[in-house]
Amino acid sequence: MKKLLLIACLLLSSIFAEDILKTDNKLVAEGKGVIFIFESNSCPYCELLKKDFKENTHMQELAKEFNIYLINRENEKDYIVGKTQRKETTTTLRMTFAAKSTPNIVMFDKHWNRIFQLPGYAHPAQMITFMTFIKGLHSGKYKTDEWQKYLKDNGVS
Repeated sequence: MKKLLLIACLLLSSIFAEDILKTDNKLVAEGKGVIFIFESNSCPYCELLKKDFKENTHMQELAKEFNIYLINRENEKDYIVGKTQRKETTTTLRMTFAAKSTPNIVMFDKHWNRIFQLPGYAHPAQMITFMTFIKGLHSGKYKTDEWQKYLKDNGVS
């Protein structure tokens, strides 16, 4: 019985992780923060980041406050971005954010203000810190100009 319960929990967490990491072509905020994760097919750190979202319950909980989009650099696709419905392609998004390496993480608040960009992998503790700050922006707990101090106070610099 315990094994069955464990398998059910793993399946549910796997399904949930797939739901939070979207591959849609319509990139919207809908009152949430937005995260773009530029990835590639041959990127082991991209897989590790996806695994972190799948297995880390704190990241899963924070992810409910975000629309997180996987953008595969090797899959040319058309996108509709934001409330202005601006049309972009994989290439124009990559160029706009100078996403040369993967993973490349771009984080926005719910108003599409870019808060942070990290070219490379972010350990779960770092992702949790970044996501917590942006969630705090939405609730009024933090202000954008407190970003650097927040990172330093939370051991990320």
